[in-house]
Amino acid sequence: MIERAIDFETANERRDSACAVGVAEVFQPAAPIFRRLIRPVPARFSPFCSAVHGIQPAHVADAPDFAGIWPDLSMRLTGATLLAHNASFDAGVLTACLLAAGLPVPPLRFICTVDLARAAFPQLRSHKLNIVAHHLGLSLDHHEAGSDAAACAAIGRHVADMLGVATVTEAAERLGVGARRPGIPQSRPVGQSGRVENAVPAPTKRVEGQAFAITGTLVAFSRPQAARAIGQAGGTFQSYVRQDTDWLVVGLSPGRTKLTAAQARQQRYGRPTLVDEAEFMAMLGIG
Repeated sequence: MIERAIDFETANERRDSACAVGVAEVFQPAAPIFRRLIRPVPARFSPFCSAVHGIQPAHVADAPDFAGIWPDLSMRLTGATLLAHNASFDAGVLTACLLAAGLPVPPLRFICTVDLARAAFPQLRSHKLNIVAHHLGLSLDHHEAGSDAAACAAIGRHVADMLGVATVTEAAERLGVGARRPGIPQSRPVGQSGRVENAVPAPTKRVEGQAFAITGTLVAFSRPQAARAIGQAGGTFQSYVRQDTDWLVVGLSPGRTKLTAAQARQQRYGRPTLVDEAEFMAMLGIG
């Protein structure tokens, strides 16, 4: 099993603005770390982000855009389970950059080392990367993508060694972190609170030929990016819940109108099925 850690830095608040990436081997700490600067399109840097990671427009002026670095990056991601510290962010950046570049989103599985650290080191006051790295005595140049990826890899390696298992995947399963694999998510009806609850066995999930509506805010996607991802996978995006809607993706702060419509159509037509963002990403092959 191949396990690697990945970290992205972004130029601004948009997930498709990656300006640096680092990838590190988990169980080969002496292996070279993959580091690349990326020229976001457009190359807009917010003062806040630049203050965090120190990258300025001049640093990426001659760097390739995401499509330009993707062949080298994809070689390191294909077939690997990926560790990331706050995996929803890095998975979201990867997805958003691929969609913005018009590239297909490959099936990937992520393990979040924030969740792993919370389960392994509950005594820590915080499980931010710098706090966990300090606890483990790790060297860290915080917010340099290669260094962050190496620290993330070391956290996973340390937890696996602590539990006496050979892989971080096994450690995560022991600790109940990220044990669900893409392809076997669960569908969930919506409750009166607007939360997705009461898990039941899911039907076979596929995007091709299926119609999707979305309610609420998604973390990893903007609404247009989600619509594009659905279309690229052969599905249809619908702006509202209709009689032929197969799936309603429920994000943060979902709208009551779509939830009420979904409940009414479930009772009458047996669909749509309600899924949360994590399940939606699993349907797209993003774990």
